[in-house]
Amino acid sequence: AGFAIAGPVSDETIRMTNLPWSFSRKDLCLATGAKYVHAVNDFEALALVLPFLGPHDLLKIGGGDPVDHAPKVVLGPGTGLGVAGLVFSPSGWIAVPSEGGHISFAAEDADELSLIKLIAKDEAHISAERLISGPALVRIYTALAETRGVAAELASAPEIVEQALHGEDRLALESLGYLEKWLGRFAGDMALAYSARGGVYLGGGIPARVFDPSEATAFRLAFFHREYQSKGRLSSFLAPIPIYVIKALDAGLRGAAVALSRAEFLS
Repeated sequence: AGFAIAGPVSDETIRMTNLPWSFSRKDLCLATGAKYVHAVNDFEALALVLPFLGPHDLLKIGGGDPVDHAPKVVLGPGTGLGVAGLVFSPSGWIAVPSEGGHISFAAEDADELSLIKLIAKDEAHISAERLISGPALVRIYTALAETRGVAAELASAPEIVEQALHGEDRLALESLGYLEKWLGRFAGDMALAYSARGGVYLGGGIPARVFDPSEATAFRLAFFHREYQSKGRLSSFLAPIPIYVIKALDAGLRGAAVALSRAEFLS
């Protein structure tokens, strides 16, 4: 059996980053009746499936054409902020798992600094994941409500996204705008870190929900693209890199299957 896990996976122990769960492969075998269990990080699974995704699985939102066999990076906000790379070798594509979502995040202007200070007032470390994820969207919304002196009427990321896209809640729209621009900044950082001329892929539930082919998306993408390419002397390096949203709901499952088939082949 193959599993994609939202957290770091070691040889023995599997720990969920955003849930108080830990277990071993043996535990999974006992629980499922499987003779063999192979587990990978959820974004490692997404990285492994990238070469197998077709046009119907993806929505292109920027850039030019991918460079053949160049590195790729997949990232995205969900319950956390996942990141993984994919590099080509003589034996084929190799996934590079990462906990890049936990890198430190810095404000770029006074407004951001004030907002992040408010969000981080009870945090020992403000990571990118604390500002770019489903739970982060709630933190942003709550902090903005406090600065405006109004009640935070929405309590979940799906509610905030729905009101931002289809409602008249300006606070929800502003909150989503912050998340989109910070996601763009982080995506640009990861594209540089991996030299991802093979493409930047956005996974997770939020990008697929907020970046769709509608006209309204063009306005929201402006937040993302401005921050994505704002890299000084390296802005021209990022401009031609294609950016895709992964639309396929089963991409993680398919990636877990790729990982399992490789593990069985090598065993």
